[in-house]
Amino acid sequence: MTPEDDAFDADEPSRRVYSVPAAEKVIDILEFMSGRAGSLTPTEIGAAMGRSVHEIYRVLLVLEARGYLYRRNPSDGYRLSLKLFELAHRLPSMRRLSDSALDVMQGLAPATLQSCHLSVMSGHELLIVLQVDSPLPMRYSVMLGAKFDFSETSAGVVIFAYSAEGARQKALGWLREQGRSAGEISELTHRAAEILTHGHEMRESLAVAGVINIAAPIFDHLGNVVAALTVPYMPQRAAIISQDRVRSLALAAAAAISANLGAKDTAPDRGEGGG
Repeated sequence: MTPEDDAFDADEPSRRVYSVPAAEKVIDILEFMSGRAGSLTPTEIGAAMGRSVHEIYRVLLVLEARGYLYRRNPSDGYRLSLKLFELAHRLPSMRRLSDSALDVMQGLAPATLQSCHLSVMSGHELLIVLQVDSPLPMRYSVMLGAKFDFSETSAGVVIFAYSAEGARQKALGWLREQGRSAGEISELTHRAAEILTHGHEMRESLAVAGVINIAAPIFDHLGNVVAALTVPYMPQRAAIISQDRVRSLALAAAAAISANLGAKDTAPDRGEGGG
């Protein structure tokens, strides 16, 4: 997945021509471990995947040796490392996005006394690719590589709002397949319309009470939405920068990142070209 790809386009499953059991075991284990927060023993992994320990044990050893899995101690269970995340960041497009955003975000956090993060779409999920912490001792932080349902995040809905019509229809179709009600889909499209009117979203977080998400789109040189910048505004006594000032700084930062990517218009029409 690259930021230049259509934000919500996920490859359709291709017809399988060859069967490679060893490769499938590797992929099955990586995909399974990506959804687990804690550590798991080989026995637990095998049982959860419906495979015997004998089938997967050597694969686990290879994945550990290559750095995709790790154990804090030899007697501990396995955890997924960030190596896949690091590999994704070697893509020139992703590296360019990170390089364009890092300095801006490192200036935004101390200016607002709030944390900020950058996210892109990965299929129908929002993927956190960059995080800069607030300088305050108490702060809001999102784990790098974390994924969320796009419709349950301000950043995801911002990207949805500015995506091409075909991509938006695919996203809505996916939500219907997931059993979302007509009311939920109507609310999402209303939020998207409001975002297009205002150029950003400022909304109470669905995940953390009291946090106000300020999310703005990031555009590339073609005017396509490629990411979203979010400042999760967390009120506290030491956070003396007003919410309105934080919003202004966040929008300016998003525009600066877009400019670094070559965008000439930081709020293009969501029209025929796909932005």
